[in-house]
Order: sequence, then C-alpha cells, then structure tokens
Amino acid sequence: MKDNDVNSMSSLKKAFLILHQLSESPYEYTPTLLAQKTGVNRTTIHRILQELADFDVVIKNESTKTYRIGPNIYRMGLVYHHNLNFKSKLEEILNMMSQESKESVGLAIRDEEKIISLYEIETFQPLKMNYKPGLFYPMNRGCYGKCLMAYYDENRVKELLYSQKFEKISKNTLTDPEEILEEYRKIREQGFVISEEETFDYAMGVGIPIFDSKGNVSTCVAISFLKQANYKEKSEELKEILFKYSDTLSKYIP
Repeated sequence: MKDNDVNSMSSLKKAFLILHQLSESPYEYTPTLLAQKTGVNRTTIHRILQELADFDVVIKNESTKTYRIGPNIYRMGLVYHHNLNFKSKLEEILNMMSQESKESVGLAIRDEEKIISLYEIETFQPLKMNYKPGLFYPMNRGCYGKCLMAYYDENRVKELLYSQKFEKISKNTLTDPEEILEEYRKIREQGFVISEEETFDYAMGVGIPIFDSKGNVSTCVAISFLKQANYKEKSEELKEILFKYSDTLSKYIP
C-alpha cells in the first residue's frame, strides 16, 4: 500500500490496518515494526495502540514493548462464532460442489479418535451411496477414515491399528497395519486421498484434508462416485473441484 493511500485513511481504517497486521505471524509487534509493516507513522501508531489498549482490544507486553491482540477481540470472535450460522454456510458450499461435480459430496470430522459424518449431499447419483450424517467411519478405509487418521497423532494411530483386526469387506480394503500406515504417509505427502472399491464394488471417492487456522486437520471433504471406464480422469476433475473450494471451507471450520 502506498504511503499516500495510508496517510489519507481515517483513524478507524488505520486501526483496522494495525489489527490486521497483529493477526499475522509473529503476532506480537513493536510500534516501530508496525509502522514499517503498515506505512502508518509511529506517532499515529502509538496513539491508536493506546486507544485500543484502553478497551483491551490489544495488550502491551511491558518487558518486550510489543503489542498483541487482546481479550476483547477474542470475546467478539466468540460472539461471531455463536451467532453465525456455520451449518447453513457449510451446506451451501457443499451444495455448490455437488452442483458443479454432479456427484455426492460430504464432510466429516475427527472428534478425538472418532470419525463422524456431519454433512452428506446426495442429489445427482442415480444409485445412492447411502452415506448419512451421524455415521461413524473406520480408520482403515474410505476417504474419511484414511484422511483424518493420516493427520492424527502417529504414535496413537499405531496403537489403534495394532489393537484391532480389520475385516476385508471389499477387494481393496486395507487390513494390514503397515499397509495402512503407508497409505497415511502417502496421503500426507500428496495432500489428497483416493478410495477405490474399499467399501463395496465400484465405489470411488476423492477427498482432501481441510486445515484450520492453526494448520491442524480434523475435517475432510470428499466426493463419491461410481467407478466407470474413465474413473482416473474423473478423479482428477473432482480433485480440482475439491481444491477449488478448500480455502472457502476452511474459513468456516472452527
């Protein structure tokens, strides 16, 4: 942003510019560094920071002379979180993905060690997959199970894998713990997951992890379809749609 543009800003806009910078890494700044990053002069920076501190919108670290986001911003964020209809917005995005892909789209989360489906949009499939919200999914098969456990604590994942036996319910169902761990590694490396006839014949799925604001993964969005001759090309097309909406989805993941 040009200096002239910044100088012509109102004090309110300059305050928002400062708060926006404080929300970027390393999340604590001296007034001098804030002036360098924003283009706002130091005198104005000091004045605005003091006014924001009066309302606990920012907090000053007296030992380092740095400022960071304060508790009032956290409180406002909680109000936003509780008042905004995230469910409605997520369903809207998933419906858009389903309209574009002409296939079934779903979203699942990992709550501790449980993988549960939250949303399933099945509007275009002539043969329904019968995935339903509220179902729990195993860790060894399907887009949800493999993707979400691939980003879970590795030591705990190994304990879980070796403490149970997996049934081979379809020709590509993974049952060996080492093969499952290798599949997890592959998912993390490539950033997406493929499920090919792991749950029943001709069932295909493509999914991606959704990263939250801290870079963690507890959400997976996936598109399912019936395997046909062009399934590899179809998988690539669906993968593009998934990545197209990934950033938008991440905004609504707490």
